[in-house]
Amino acid sequence: MSSRKRLTYVLHSIAIGGVEVALLSAVPALHKQYDLTIIVLGKINPAIMSHLSEEEKQVFIPLDYAVPLYPIVLPKIVRTVLQTRPDILICSLWRSSLVGTLCKLVDKNVRLYSFIHSTDFPHAFAKQFNKYAVRMADFVLVDSSATKKYVADHFKPKAKIKVVSFLTRSTPTDNKALAPETQDNVRFMFLGRINKVKNLPDAVELIKYLHENNVKAYFDIYGRDDDGSGASLQQIISEHDLNAYIRFKGEITGSQKWKIFPNYHFYLQLSFNEGMAMSVTEAMQNGIVGVVSPVGDIVNYSKDMDSAIFIDVHNPAKKNEDFAKVLSVIRNPALYAKLSSNCHAHFASKKLYADSLIEQIESTSS
Repeated sequence: MSSRKRLTYVLHSIAIGGVEVALLSAVPALHKQYDLTIIVLGKINPAIMSHLSEEEKQVFIPLDYAVPLYPIVLPKIVRTVLQTRPDILICSLWRSSLVGTLCKLVDKNVRLYSFIHSTDFPHAFAKQFNKYAVRMADFVLVDSSATKKYVADHFKPKAKIKVVSFLTRSTPTDNKALAPETQDNVRFMFLGRINKVKNLPDAVELIKYLHENNVKAYFDIYGRDDDGSGASLQQIISEHDLNAYIRFKGEITGSQKWKIFPNYHFYLQLSFNEGMAMSVTEAMQNGIVGVVSPVGDIVNYSKDMDSAIFIDVHNPAKKNEDFAKVLSVIRNPALYAKLSSNCHAHFASKKLYADSLIEQIESTSS
């Protein structure tokens, strides 16, 4: 029999999102270190698992039930999780937090790790079930120091809170980002779920502003329509006559996004709330200058007009003033080069998600 610790990780789905991509990046290392099982409370997209070996793919157990059925199927889900006899149970996102809380109530010997990824929740159930899990947990994992502060202030756990790095790849040695030339088409990108929290209408407003100031700006949006806000966003784009300049490019895999970063000058994400903002960090690793809102952990790893350009989305009166900063960087290649160099250098030699997660587990599970 194996003497390795049994690690069971529960999350919602295997799809293109920061939580899921980070976990997938760590599967080979986790599978090597532990007797690993991953319970998926939703659908599995096989396309984003192509880098895994057949043996690694066998660790996934899908339990895809519609949420309205949970009052009926929860006992089965909890039973399936506990049948893996976990020494360590990590629960990530709200439905898995509910499952983890119930598992801990049934079996007090399970070491529960509640993993929190944001300072904002899509609905009251999500916030409440995450709070329950945090208060029941033996340890709390978070994606950033901003999330750590939020959890400490609002959920008040008795357990220790540990920050896990969300970098999934090492920072490239060379910074290949190039400043836009005056005659260039200036290329912006966004990568993530299309929903109201991401505040894409303000991003469209910036593209409109740049065109009004004689900058031929293009904006490519990568990701799926998460909450149905894509239709209203398309209407705003049409009203501004920007259909030729703003394109919806659909979902891409983790390996694909690292190939496309060098095609862009700026990463544009004006969210109302964030945790770690994984795509922002990945763009910065590639020297792509972020045009971002200073929310969540972004303020802890970037600085306005030094390694990023901050747009204060919570102060509309400053909008044109902030937009003008973007224009100034476009018109000054030396300033762009400074920002690009600084954001690329910031993440050099930082720990990766797999190493950081294993380090936190090992420091707390002995």
